[in-house]
Amino acid sequence: MVIEQRFTPSPHGHPAGTPRRARLSWGYLSRSVSRYGVVSSELVIYSPDAPERDRRWAEASRTYGVAAAGVALLAWIGFAAAGVPPLAAILVIAAGAVVVGLLLARRTRAVRRGAARVSACGSALLGYGPDHDAQRRLDALAEVMQHASEAYRAGELDPLGFERVWRATFAHAAA
Repeated sequence: MVIEQRFTPSPHGHPAGTPRRARLSWGYLSRSVSRYGVVSSELVIYSPDAPERDRRWAEASRTYGVAAAGVALLAWIGFAAAGVPPLAAILVIAAGAVVVGLLLARRTRAVRRGAARVSACGSALLGYGPDHDAQRRLDALAEVMQHASEAYRAGELDPLGFERVWRATFAHAAA
């Protein structure tokens, strides 16, 4: 399985001397392709009413599994180098991972529940049918959010304009 996240750069370039704005945590697009050409896509758009801090925690929780595995491996190596028995090391690592995972899940529950989700799954080889229509809808919503995000970061779109686009896209995705 291959997971791809696409971020399309702005074709306009960034004028020198103009500071770039911070990236807003509006959500994410996730795609996976199986070896037989089945494309599964999920677009998650966080509610514009959710606090920025909570949306950033939700972004961090998406990468928790990979980060926890890396930290667990480093901790395992550290425990082995320190001569800690393997069973004790596994229990400490597992307990730490579970506690952090539960705290992160609890912290991000409201943002995840309030998010609008659009998913599509279908053959990449067929250019027609209901699966293809669902994929086109998902791609159109993702493109609107990605272009608005890039325009905002480049200073081409003011915060209120970005919020209007975000709210409209969120409402359309939730419908």
